[in-house]
Amino acid sequence: MKISRQNIERYLDDRGWKRQISADASLIRYQLNGGEGLNGAVNIFFSNTDDLEVRANEVVAALEVIRQVYSLSEPALRAGLTSLAFDKILATIPDDYIKNESIELRAARSYLNGMKGLIAASAMSELTGERTFRRTNKEASDYADRCRFAHTFKGSFGLAIESPVGFNDQAELAFIEPTIPFGRKVIRRIANGLQSVVKSFSEDSVSPILEAADGLNASMCSELVNIIDRTEIPRIDIAFVLSPEWEPDVPAPPSFQIDARYRELLKDASARLAAEDDAQPVTVVGRIVNLHADLDPDDLLDADVDRIVQANWDSPEHGLIRVSIGLSPAGYLAAVEAHGKGQLISVQGALRRKSRSWILQDAQEPRFIQI
Repeated sequence: MKISRQNIERYLDDRGWKRQISADASLIRYQLNGGEGLNGAVNIFFSNTDDLEVRANEVVAALEVIRQVYSLSEPALRAGLTSLAFDKILATIPDDYIKNESIELRAARSYLNGMKGLIAASAMSELTGERTFRRTNKEASDYADRCRFAHTFKGSFGLAIESPVGFNDQAELAFIEPTIPFGRKVIRRIANGLQSVVKSFSEDSVSPILEAADGLNASMCSELVNIIDRTEIPRIDIAFVLSPEWEPDVPAPPSFQIDARYRELLKDASARLAAEDDAQPVTVVGRIVNLHADLDPDDLLDADVDRIVQANWDSPEHGLIRVSIGLSPAGYLAAVEAHGKGQLISVQGALRRKSRSWILQDAQEPRFIQI
């Protein structure tokens, strides 16, 4: 990735350099007053000029100043500048499992493959809203492929994965919430899900994993099990570093350990989440609370549109739930009339949970009950 003036300015802002603009707006100065082992103030200047050669020379000069101030190698500086547009997942292998300052290539490969699968599975839930699916689609896989294997970091043996979130160029308006990038949502889902594992383990119950909003799906649980099994490393410490470009006031998620002790819990959660995909034959009986059709009211008999009614049903297994039911044109017209009369709907089909919603698939023609 080419280093631009924008990269540098964002980096300096994040590091606390003071930004000043000249009275005629022709010059921008970034200043660092002391600290960082400095004897005095350090300045970096940018001019508002269209001269490409001047702009290029200013970038080169700024990079050299930053490199010297922070005692960075050129590759480390470039990595730091470009990574502002990425969220990071940092994995640290405890010293107890390292031999001669290295780990086996098999273990590193297994970890990276597992993390790629974890990221792709998280992306699938963000794309579809579902917590179980038979395979990841091309869009989710492509997103995982766009993540980067970054420079390892100082300290214990570490592996860094960067998830692209881009720079925040949205206008700051008090009455409009910024649109959070897809990559941030993917990482948040992983972090939320991992914390639900900690809670489940402490409570000796799989429920917190199953009930976590925007948490793990069946495939994510399986990928974590694969990392435990295939790396054969009993514990991998995970930390998250989020780009300051987005949600700067929101703290980074807590750290986590991919621990072999979680293996059976994750296997159980994966199986239970996958089981949600199995539709159950039921008869829904309840009051219609919503009707929706994506068409002109004069075209209710058009066969190529969806007609959805929602009914509140007191399920013997799940309690009071709201079920979405797709009906035929005739069934939908009858449901509209029944809703006006306060009648209950009774319809057979296959009940399936989709994320936090319930859907009745293959619905038969409904009956209506006067109460």
